Amino acid sequence: MPFDLQQTDEQKALRDTLHDFAAEVLRPGARACEESRSTSEDIARQAHEIGVTAPVDESFGGAGLFDAVTHCIVAEELAWGDPGIAYYLVGSGLAAVVLGSAGTDAQKKTHLPAFGQDAPVKSFVAIGEKVAVGDLESLEATVDGDKVSGTKYGVLNASDAAVGVVVGRAGDSLGAVVVDTSSDLEIVRPEDKLGLEAAPTAVVNFALAGDAIPPSAELVSAILRAKLMIGAIGLGCARASLEYASDYAKEREAFGKPIGAFQAISFKIADMAIEVDAARLAVWRAAWKLDRGEATLSDIAEANGMALSAAVRCGDDGVQVLGGHGYIRDHPVEKWFRDAVTLSVFDAPEAVGDMMVARGVSA
Repeated sequence: MPFDLQQTDEQKALRDTLHDFAAEVLRPGARACEESRSTSEDIARQAHEIGVTAPVDESFGGAGLFDAVTHCIVAEELAWGDPGIAYYLVGSGLAAVVLGSAGTDAQKKTHLPAFGQDAPVKSFVAIGEKVAVGDLESLEATVDGDKVSGTKYGVLNASDAAVGVVVGRAGDSLGAVVVDTSSDLEIVRPEDKLGLEAAPTAVVNFALAGDAIPPSAELVSAILRAKLMIGAIGLGCARASLEYASDYAKEREAFGKPIGAFQAISFKIADMAIEVDAARLAVWRAAWKLDRGEATLSDIAEANGMALSAAVRCGDDGVQVLGGHGYIRDHPVEKWFRDAVTLSVFDAPEAVGDMMVARGVSA
């Protein structure tokens, strides 16, 4: 089956709905959420009502499932509005993705119905570690039956999650355990980040027993999909910087004409556009392979590497296009730049991405 980039009518309608929501709700509320270091309950509720933040099958009371490509479109549009809020909204629903794809019947019946209720559910999927940021094959956390042990970084909603899934190595494969978040988790410290402050994260030490999710191809695919959401959010962040800088270059004048008419600015914007298009192609291709059951860690690493590099490059160039205005809070490009850099730390494509792609090429 050939790789098809044509969006369905349903995807186009969803994209338009989310774009309006991002423009009318997320962007106006972004600074307040950053300053409070949390996403407001009102924004979370409105996103939940659209029915895209926690895809759950209708048989469990959800709004329905959607494929990985659609999930990437959702994450990109929300991140175009604000990457920090998008990270929170998308990340809070990832436990539903993992449980819905790979959980046992009992786990699905226990946890999934809550995601379909009127109020949004806070959850987390803990993957990243200090040493093995972005590299699933080098995780130090271990899963032994129903026991998980290890320290995780970037754990969303660590202090008030309703359900959490912790990922670790289970022999030569990946394992996961659903942990009881009603008991006190050992939170080492909240993370004081450069960006993405609307998504509160923490360093958490896990050394407890829970409810094991059986190892399977579906579990690996769900974990890869959760990782790909970082790339999709990075893509939305890059696109936001590109579009804002492009609009600014058309309006800002110097020496009697728009600064976009000058080659130094126009070439910079052209390079940003090329990076965004290339990143989207990589992200959608990885999502398409996920939907076909063919994606590997190398595919996700390549997509995330391109998307996060584009986010950082476009964030930096966006600030440069605005000149002195790029460094003040009157314009959002400085925030998107900080968000992009923080996203790149969460997955660290430059540190481990080439190594993971090299493994896939030489395998």
